[in-house]
Amino acid sequence: MKKKISLILAFAMAATMLAGCKKTDEDSAGLPETATTTAMAELTQMTVAETEATTVPEVTMPEETTTTAEETTVAESETEAETTTVSETETEAETTTVSASETAETTTAAEWNETEISETYYIASNCYSRKKAIVGSESVKQYKAGTEINIVAATDTGYYKLADGTFIHSDYVTDEKPAAVTTAPKKEEDTEATTTKKKDNSSSKKPVSTSYKVSYEDRYPYQQLSSEEKELYRNMVESAENFETTVVVPSGVRGDTIDKVYTILFNNEPQLFWLSTSYPSFSFATGNLELEFVIDRDEAEAVQKEIDATVADVMAVVGGYSQTVSRLKAIYDWVITNNDFSLQGNFETCGVYDSLTGGGSLQCQGYAKTFQYLCDVAGIECMVVNGNNTEGSTHAWNVVYCENGYYIVDTTWGDPILSYAKSNYVKYNFFLANDEMIKDTHLNQGAPVRNSGSALYLYDAPACTKTACYYFKAYNKEYDDLDSAVKGMYAEIDAALESGKNVAHIRVTDYDLWETLTSKEYWSKFQNYAKSKSSKVTATTRQTINAEGCLVVHYDLKY
Repeated sequence: MKKKISLILAFAMAATMLAGCKKTDEDSAGLPETATTTAMAELTQMTVAETEATTVPEVTMPEETTTTAEETTVAESETEAETTTVSETETEAETTTVSASETAETTTAAEWNETEISETYYIASNCYSRKKAIVGSESVKQYKAGTEINIVAATDTGYYKLADGTFIHSDYVTDEKPAAVTTAPKKEEDTEATTTKKKDNSSSKKPVSTSYKVSYEDRYPYQQLSSEEKELYRNMVESAENFETTVVVPSGVRGDTIDKVYTILFNNEPQLFWLSTSYPSFSFATGNLELEFVIDRDEAEAVQKEIDATVADVMAVVGGYSQTVSRLKAIYDWVITNNDFSLQGNFETCGVYDSLTGGGSLQCQGYAKTFQYLCDVAGIECMVVNGNNTEGSTHAWNVVYCENGYYIVDTTWGDPILSYAKSNYVKYNFFLANDEMIKDTHLNQGAPVRNSGSALYLYDAPACTKTACYYFKAYNKEYDDLDSAVKGMYAEIDAALESGKNVAHIRVTDYDLWETLTSKEYWSKFQNYAKSKSSKVTATTRQTINAEGCLVVHYDLKY
């Protein structure tokens, strides 16, 4: 297909050799890697089988004070020196470096020769044109695969000159019109490297996952970005998908904006589990970012096979339900009962690597991203939201669209950091909750505090104002008077005893009623009732942490 192109380039290079031209050094990387509304009646008509099918109650201590590692994901690599370089000395550094590089480019520019030709070709894969026919030269314009281009010259450095005077490397040009693709171009390399790595570069255009189909363009957080931020986000995603480390940064985008975009991407693209928790490094000389991958493509493909197998098992359960509430509950229960909270923050625990391959150790970021990944596969809109918890530590949770609006889901706080068996313990205080219920516990939303002590604003999540899908309402466990609430709690204790579970919890609609049912008097009543029903019960304990705001009356049974 490229025989004609190769002949032209060979001719150009031969002419150069005869003229005694020096070969351009191509060792450095160059190209940018680049409402459905459901009536309340429908929600309350769920069958008992559907309601309880895949659930296990549980309680989770939300204290994440010691989980500093989690907060440093994406932020942990931000050193003081790095911050200073970007924020305080940016102008000076940029000016000095750019002037030096311009001088270097001016010198290098004389090192290629051109052979005039006149051809019409096509772009083989997404790429950028360059100001000069050398690797690392400033990018000018992005070209999409399939675009027709007019070539006026071929250079001895492997580039074609376009009619507008800019250059595109021959690796991105073909004489046959290709089908449009969305993958980013491969990295420019020297002639020898291109020859030996051609097979690898070809395979890199295929996504690692064959089952994950969500596009970043459909994500709510992406849609909140400015045009420049979207461009950077796109470049980062496309580079990461192709395991290309170099990312071109749009002009004027620097410092906190880069950190912001990478943080949003790291949290909301769970399929890119090979991304490092560290911020990418920025070069003032080239204006590019360098992404860091913690595993290579081969290992990622092996991990993806494990992930796909796990996801298939989960979806087999999720697919058994028709209502979004029940589908989300199946996902929520799986994430909680198959994972434990970890004090270690790394790419494995802060993403889906550990959770979907059987490792089962997660930080809050990992809980949120695992939940999002499964929602993505199930076709349910979901996003990761960042902020702080009541201990001042950074925290992550989800916002999902369910039936009639957006709701909050916090799987981390649904999982116990206690001595209970994880398979028997799930609590639902923050399963499909609303903003009012979490206002005192999930703080500083959209602006988590980094290690440097500064807050990094990300984006405003959609307002969550509905209540119809909230767990206790949707599953008929919400009460507005004392008598019915007491009967409801007794029924919950009976159900827990029958299944051997630890959690018995209901919700009430009035603060005074909540205070009454969590008083010492009623604590004693519920404990005596549980002991009278089963000799295995040794005690009941009140769980009021993070329950007051959502008015959940929660007792644990100890056997």
